[in-house]
Order: sequence, then structure tokens, then C-alpha cells
Amino acid sequence: MHVSLIRPKTRSSAAGIAFIALSAALAVAAVFKMDIALRSSLQRQHGITTRSLTNTAMAHRMLTSQSGMQRCRKGTNVDQYTLLSPSALSSQDISEVIGEKYKERGPLKVTIIGSGNWGSAIATVVGQNTERYPLFADQATMWVFEELYEGKNLTDIINSEHENKKYLPGIKLPEKIYAEPDLVTSVTNADILIFVTPHQFVRGICETIKGSVKSNAIAVSLIKGFEIESAEDSVDIRLISEVVKDTLGIECAALSGANIANNIANRQFSESTIGCADMEDAGVLQLLFDVPYFKIGVVEDVEGVQIYGSLKNIVALAAGFVDGLGLESNTKAAIIRMGVEEMRRFTKVFYPKVLRSTMWDSCGIADVITTCYGGRNRRVAEQFVKEPEKTFAQLEEEMLNGQKLQGVLTAAEVNEFLSSNAHLDTFPLFTQVHKICQREEPPSTIITAFQNDKLRAINEVESDSDGSSGKQTHSQDASPPSLIHAG
Repeated sequence: MHVSLIRPKTRSSAAGIAFIALSAALAVAAVFKMDIALRSSLQRQHGITTRSLTNTAMAHRMLTSQSGMQRCRKGTNVDQYTLLSPSALSSQDISEVIGEKYKERGPLKVTIIGSGNWGSAIATVVGQNTERYPLFADQATMWVFEELYEGKNLTDIINSEHENKKYLPGIKLPEKIYAEPDLVTSVTNADILIFVTPHQFVRGICETIKGSVKSNAIAVSLIKGFEIESAEDSVDIRLISEVVKDTLGIECAALSGANIANNIANRQFSESTIGCADMEDAGVLQLLFDVPYFKIGVVEDVEGVQIYGSLKNIVALAAGFVDGLGLESNTKAAIIRMGVEEMRRFTKVFYPKVLRSTMWDSCGIADVITTCYGGRNRRVAEQFVKEPEKTFAQLEEEMLNGQKLQGVLTAAEVNEFLSSNAHLDTFPLFTQVHKICQREEPPSTIITAFQNDKLRAINEVESDSDGSSGKQTHSQDASPPSLIHAG
């Protein structure tokens, strides 16, 4: 319906106002009539419900534009509190947004390698999307390290009651998640492998399944941690994606973000970041993990996603020490700032190809924030200060219900790497955290080590503009080429 407003020719101001008011009313009525028609069409054809005129128009433009379905797949907000449902994507829609190499492949079989708190939480997301999208096989397999819980095999409990009562109690898993106790069986014929185990177990797992993984499979690591590779005269860091790729001969992406497992399992709104070098693989992985309450961003920076996700656990330990000492917001904020600075510095020195913008995605600063206030590393570090007679191993056993504490091991690995490369002084916070973890110095030194009369150099902070930086007071500018990773 088209309504035009014509200026009245009458000289009567009252009549003119009345005419304008009537025209405005007709225009509003026309807009509401159009809104009702569009809402009906969106609901009928796409399964989308909107709550406002603006969002109805936005959704209509999005779905009718050339790139609309791509944007729909990325989860554009239609309402302030309601996101576009992935169920709005039909089989035809999906075929238009996935890469060419996946169009001729049958339903992709998904295997989750790991079934702890985080593995089970991500299974609640993956299970929804494997059932929803014909691109994936309905049933997803989850490898479960077999153990007894209340006298029963954990796999039997998961498969019969659809709940991981030990590691994610009170949360129902999708019925199509199948718990498999045999590692090799779980990966046989799998097209997508999701690694979500403690980082120290990855190489052993890969060695076990080597030869049983399809050559065209892809992997994604949800693991936060490094592997240390020691030679006679050097120590190097291996990213989990590198371990998987080198051992299995397949490409490996990474997913990391501000992701407390229980929050996601309880469907609290969260974000995460996928780092993937191949954008066709990235599209499939985004489709596998993205749901309205768990939104997935994609970057091409596989290294940065993993490095930030690992180093933030060291920062979280420092934050926990601060909490344990009973200190408040100013102190904690200062320590977190120092930690973020050292995370950035670490990539600048050793991984110069990491994108500076990656720090500002969910895998970077957002993950630091949530871990320093709600993560297990912070909680256990706080208790380490309050119960000095107990070791981290004892606290881990008491507090984490079988889960592993990654920060202490990561701090030790990073310290070994930095020591080998003569960079301990370049990373004073990381170094101090390690000393406290090893009881070489008391927890109070997380503060006192930085309380001195020395002024911070004016040019110490690096520039925020891409591709440039100010002069540095640290030694990274003079780092020898042997310290720099080629990739």
C-alpha cells in the first residue's frame, strides 16, 4: 500500500493540521499492515518471529539480500533478546553457504574426544546441530574414558539416562549423543574430530588413533594449553593444532572463548571464537557450534586463538592469588592488565603473525575477564593462598571433581620455554606466578614484586595501530631470529 502526503492548499491552519494528522494516521496504518504481512511471511517461510517494526524490516532485508542467508547463518540479531534460530535454515539454504568441497559429501560424522565438564557441555550444543542440520549425521559420538560412577559404567549412564552425572550433573544431553568407551572405535569413519581433553593427553590420544582417522577429516581443538618439545640445547612450544596436524596428517582449527562450561550447558548467552585457516572448513565448524545462546565468531588466526586461550590461565592464577590475599578491585585490575600486556608481548616476540585484533575477540580479552572472575584456575589459586598447607594437587582433587587444573602446568611449561630462551625478565608476571606455584616465593609477592620506586617508561606500552609499535623498554625488539616461529 502506497500513501503519499500532499500539502493541503487550504489556508485554514486547523484544517491543515487535521489533514496532516489524518495522512500520518494512514501512513502509520500502512506501515503496520506491511509489518503484519512481513511478520506472517517470515514466520511461515523461515520460522522467524520478530517483535518490532525495525527488526521485521531488518530480517526481511537480510533474507532477501544477496548475502542474506550467509548473514542469517552467522546469527544476526533480530530482536534484542531473541536471535535468529538456526532452524530457519533449510537444506537448500545450507547448500548455498557451505564450501564446494562439502557439497558432494554425505552426512558428516562428528566425534567428540573427551567427556569431562567442557566436553559434555559442548556436546549439548553439538548434539542440537547434528540433529538439526542434514549436513551432519544425526548421531554424534563422544569418547568417554570409562570409569565407574555409583557402581555403574559412566558410558552406560550417559547412554541410558542422557546425563553425565559425574562431570555435568543435572544437565540432559541430546539423545543422539552416544558415549563410546573405545577410543579407536569412536573416531572410525569420523569426518570431524573435536578435541576437548586436558592438553597433556593429546599426543598420546593422537598416537593411539593414528591410522584410524580418515585422510579428509578435519579437527578442531577446544583445548587450552601447550606441549613442550625439548631438545639438547633448546625448548620449544608446540600448539595443540600442530600436534594434531603433525601426528594425524589432517588440518586442525581451534575454538576458544569466554566459556565457563556450566554457563553454556545452562544456555546462558555466551560467545566463542573459531580460528581456522580454511574458510570452507570454518563455515562447517561455525554451523556445527553456533546456536542462539552460543554465538561463534571466525578468524583466520589459528595461532592467536590458542595462545591467548592458554596464557590466560596463568593470568587467572595471578587473579586468584590476589583474591586469596583479600585485596580488592584496584589491585586485581592492575594484575589483570599486566597479564594481558604479557599475553600480547608473548605473541609479539614468538608468534609475530598473530593478528592484533584477535585479542579483542572472545578468545582474548573476554576469556581473560571470565576466567579471572569465574574460572577454576582462579578459584583454586585463591584457596591455595587460604590453605597454605595444601598443594595444588590436593586442592585439584578436593575442588574439581576429577577435572584437571591447567594453569599450573601451563605456567611451568611457559617458564621452561622462557628460561631456555633467556626471556624470564621480559615476562615478570608469568615468572612470578610460576615461582608462587612452586612455593619458591610466597603468594604476597604477586604484589610486592611490582611495588618499587621504578617509573614505568613512557614508551613501554605498544601502539594500538596495526602494523606499528612504539619503542619498547623490553628486549623483544632485539629477539634473535631463532626465537621467532615461522608460522
